[in-house]
Amino acid sequence: MIALVHLVLGVLGFFFLPEANQAGGNTVWIFSATGMLDVIRTVLGVLGLVAFFKPSAIPAYCWLAFVAFAGLTAFGVLSAGTDMSGDAVNLNWADNTLHALTALATLVVGIAATRKQSKPRENV
Repeated sequence: MIALVHLVLGVLGFFFLPEANQAGGNTVWIFSATGMLDVIRTVLGVLGLVAFFKPSAIPAYCWLAFVAFAGLTAFGVLSAGTDMSGDAVNLNWADNTLHALTALATLVVGIAATRKQSKPRENV
């Protein structure tokens, strides 16, 4: 579900890039739409769907997504307070909230999936 949300935001974001719209029109609903951010969301969304169909890949995807979204959250919190032109990612507070919640969710799922895989199976 998380991957699907990011995939949709990423793909839709390509239609709302700043180059193609008026100033301030580079958003998908309340989330920023920049080329780099759309690529990141699309790639992580596709990887999430692949992991969904190959359950053994879920822990690896969750840890990758946790690191990526935790990094985006940290960068976003630091950059959202400034209005620098030329910022390739251009995160806003809605993005920071989404990325923080996604990082938290993937951390929880990653821990649960890792524990499930490492638990020894009992012979019945």
